[in-house]
Amino acid sequence: MSWLKGLKSALQELAEPKHARAERRTASGLVARFGHGSASTPAGIKDISNTGILLLTEKRFPIGELLILTLEKKGGPQNSSEFQFSIHARVERHEEDGIGLSFVLPPGLDPDLWGVLFQGIVLFTDEAQVDLMFQILRTVFFICRLCQSEAGVAIVLLSGELDSSRIERLIKIAVATENLLASEPGADRMRAHPKLVANILRQGAWAADDLTSQLWTGLLASSCSADGPDDSNQLFVNLLIHVTPEEAKIFNHACERAMGSAQGAGSSPSGSVVLTPREMVEITGVHSLSRNATDVAYLFNLGLIEKPLYATSYLPTESFDITPSSLGLELYKHCHGSREKIAPHLVEAANAHLVNFLPQAQPALIDGQAPHSTSSTSGN
Repeated sequence: MSWLKGLKSALQELAEPKHARAERRTASGLVARFGHGSASTPAGIKDISNTGILLLTEKRFPIGELLILTLEKKGGPQNSSEFQFSIHARVERHEEDGIGLSFVLPPGLDPDLWGVLFQGIVLFTDEAQVDLMFQILRTVFFICRLCQSEAGVAIVLLSGELDSSRIERLIKIAVATENLLASEPGADRMRAHPKLVANILRQGAWAADDLTSQLWTGLLASSCSADGPDDSNQLFVNLLIHVTPEEAKIFNHACERAMGSAQGAGSSPSGSVVLTPREMVEITGVHSLSRNATDVAYLFNLGLIEKPLYATSYLPTESFDITPSSLGLELYKHCHGSREKIAPHLVEAANAHLVNFLPQAQPALIDGQAPHSTSSTSGN
């Protein structure tokens, strides 16, 4: 929680000068829009606090009516949703020059965290800090939409579990996923299993390259459904965490070729995929053929390509057969948004391969006694 504590300390210094400030403040760096659904009206902001906002507008709505309020960074990029977020707000009162609204936090959002992030937007003067607050708030609202009351399982990643560079990658994955889902029908009704969302964001935050990050983004998108959340994609999480950036290039190229084209994630596989050494170097950027051969062998052991590579240290590798397996193609499709149910035989195949990669479960202690060894030992 050190990151969150540091942020709270910085905000306290701004919020508690020698002369006490009123809770409500001006918001010169924000612009507002309000209304129902996609129809919204711009309005000036007279003052604002953690609990509500007073808008300067001639429009009047019934007391108690629920509106959608969008707050946006003033002077931000045109037509960019990166520095804005939307929140429900309830009409509380009418004034001569406008209307007073109270914020209605989404399920799963801790009021203290909301207060810290929101104050950052209002109080910080450093543009980079304000931008970060917008990005974090947008990510938090997206997680709350997916996970509802259990959103805290994933939001905790933003409050100290990851360092700043990992948080940046996590935010990029979340924002990219939100953009992908926005083009789908019923995007607002999409839900996902909270622990699965947390696992994908946690592991995706460690992605060292853009391609692997894109695979995590697609996997998160395919984990969201309007039919109700499930955690079946955890199987693909367990596979993807073992794929290095170079192996991701090999795997992605193999599946693109097998599916017929880079955009053919829904088409049928089209034959073997065999590369020359030169083609392999061009794909991976690695000039060591033995290193490339090791990566291909690793993908085979994960069950993502069909055939083992028989290479030796004294004979040059003449070709690389990287034809993806059925399991590999299924992972590829789910990393590109597919929500097809995973066939039972593929689940069994994945688990069989993962046995060699995941640590074995340790026997639990019983009544304070040391666990019995599961391996046979020779006598003295």
